[in-house]
Amino acid sequence: MTKKTLLKLANQKLAKLPSEKIMEVMDFAEFLLSKTESAFQNDALLKMAATSKAFAFVNEDEVEYTLSDVRKNK
Repeated sequence: MTKKTLLKLANQKLAKLPSEKIMEVMDFAEFLLSKTESAFQNDALLKMAATSKAFAFVNEDEVEYTLSDVRKNK
């Protein structure tokens, strides 16, 4: 089913509901929209972090310390 057809069917069903129920549907639609937007933003941030030079240190080899690196307490 196309988006246009789905919207038409949803509108027909919404027209039969009382105002209070339409408000519930609107609240749920806003929830779904915010969830979708959040997922999109998270994906964009992950891609940006993965390609950013600011996080390049994560891919560097681990530094190995020796006993000579340890400072004695005075």
